[in-house]
Amino acid sequence: MAHLSDQVMVAAALDKALDGTALWVLLGLYRAYAVLDRDQAEEVACIGLSPLQFNILTVLQRTGQPTTMGALAGMLVVKPTNLSGNINTLIERGLVKRELNAVDQRWLLAVLTPKGKEFLAEHLPDHWRRLERLMYGLSREKRIQLVSLLRELLVSIEDEQARDRAADKSEKKSRAA
Repeated sequence: MAHLSDQVMVAAALDKALDGTALWVLLGLYRAYAVLDRDQAEEVACIGLSPLQFNILTVLQRTGQPTTMGALAGMLVVKPTNLSGNINTLIERGLVKRELNAVDQRWLLAVLTPKGKEFLAEHLPDHWRRLERLMYGLSREKRIQLVSLLRELLVSIEDEQARDRAADKSEKKSRAA
């Protein structure tokens, strides 16, 4: 398998206007994510969950309160429709329950059950230790720097997406006129 730098050099040779570093970042992020995702899937499969199901539990624990499906989807960065089957599985296992939202009865809330809290109390410490071992090669300072860089990248991506949406709206208005 070619190194990322080799792949970037090939792409840059094909397009002289391409700096290549953006592609390098993209390929590096995808590769790191794929390896981490595979590791996490294997880890939580041992406790009978998918990574999304485990993340649902941990997000509900961190929020400490009943959470709408929309808010939960936003925190997990998934579409609300992707949650239904996963929430149902967690309900069947007794780890989560649905409650009617007293403020707005059109929305159901996801709630971590006492059994869900016990489940996390049993499994989260090992999970956190696993994450520490996975990231042993990064000092605390480098981890913080990486989080900061990823936040800057996210802002950059969201800004570009907003510009794209604005340009699309402008183009549609021009065609309609």
